[in-house]
Amino acid sequence: MVSQLQSSLLIALLSLIPNNILRYTAVGLTAGAGAAYTVHLKRPSVCLRHLDDVIEKTEAIFNRAAQKIFSSDSRALTEEGVKLLEVKRSASGIRYRILDSGTPTWKIYRDLCRDIGECVKKIEKVGTSVQRIVEAEHQRQLTEDINATRIVLGHSTGVNEYPPSARNRGSHSV
Repeated sequence: MVSQLQSSLLIALLSLIPNNILRYTAVGLTAGAGAAYTVHLKRPSVCLRHLDDVIEKTEAIFNRAAQKIFSSDSRALTEEGVKLLEVKRSASGIRYRILDSGTPTWKIYRDLCRDIGECVKKIEKVGTSVQRIVEAEHQRQLTEDINATRIVLGHSTGVNEYPPSARNRGSHSV
């Protein structure tokens, strides 16, 4: 819907330009600016800044989770911490390659951007896994609270089961 609206708006604006030469010039300049912006977004320095932002956000999520979780999921959280450190090491290696490359060629640029993209995917998986661990712990705590409240009320129904996500904590595969 939005792309149709944008296309219609662009065609309407182009029809306001009276001269075909100016109209084609405007289309060419717009396409050139779009291509230049796309190339700018694919520069390793821009991609690396994005990776640093994602790592920073994931570290914040991990640190909040580490403060909250003191149960049996601390092992899974520690494993995700190791993965976080591995991605940070990979990002450092990419920075080293950028500094070491001197005048990079397009092939080096492409390889660097691909490697940075892989790091972003890995760090996003780590962040998702940490959030899943936190939610599983939250569900476990809520189940314990429900059971404790039922015991206080005298409704001991034997519902001591944890939700499925809390029962299968050890099977987090990323």
